Amino acid sequence: MAVAPMQLGLVFWAEKDPATHLAELKEFGLGVGQLGVPPAMDTAAALAGWKTTLAKSDVSFSGAVVAYQGEDYADIERVHQTVGFTAPGYATERIARTREVSDFAAALGLKSLSCHIGFVPEDASAPLYRELLGIARELCDVCAANGQDFVLETGQESATTLLQFLADVARPNIRVNFDPANMVMYGSGNPLEALALLKHQVLSVHCKDGVSPRASGQLGREVALGDGEVDFPGFLKLLKQMNYKGALIIEREEPDASQRAVDVRLAVERLTAWKASL
Repeated sequence: MAVAPMQLGLVFWAEKDPATHLAELKEFGLGVGQLGVPPAMDTAAALAGWKTTLAKSDVSFSGAVVAYQGEDYADIERVHQTVGFTAPGYATERIARTREVSDFAAALGLKSLSCHIGFVPEDASAPLYRELLGIARELCDVCAANGQDFVLETGQESATTLLQFLADVARPNIRVNFDPANMVMYGSGNPLEALALLKHQVLSVHCKDGVSPRASGQLGREVALGDGEVDFPGFLKLLKQMNYKGALIIEREEPDASQRAVDVRLAVERLTAWKASL
């Protein structure tokens, strides 16, 4: 089933059986999911179960997200050391894993694959910048062969740097998953200004909230949607002005399952009210 413009959905990590995840979506009153593929998931073994369950379901999926073994978001230094493709020593195994997940997602009919590529350097002449260009082009081509967009999550660099990087990658299927909370939590810019700058590259969005870092070298903190620094009424208004066609995918990375459920329901309630007032 097609996703309606600005339909509410939820990103989740596939750590339970497929039927349980889809039942949880329905419990939240949601009909759209974004499938997070955790590092330990055996995609070959999981494929048949997901394929069968999705075929019998009326839930729509906006795409897949890939995460990698060893990633750690404890603070800025750990992000630099472990996240995405800027972390030293991980590129080969993570390219291979991205190929696996792209094939898995394609077999489920999912048309986009997103990830955190890591911090893109501001200096386009830096060796790491050139290395990332090569990796991004390779992964764009992997996804293109599967009929997919390759989607970069915002937040770990400024919108200006990301916009230049996308232009330099020069692939028609490279897009952006815009996460306004990441802009706040990494201190990388005003979310609404960043969205306005990147609007032509935005394929999908995460509805997540956060507060700014307390000190240099720290990450900000994720909070329940509506309790942080993101101006969500303004965010939704700008998306509508952009004629955004994708889903509003709620993200809540709260380790306590019961609290996460409370926060997801609150996000659904608040987003529904803000949408109604547009």
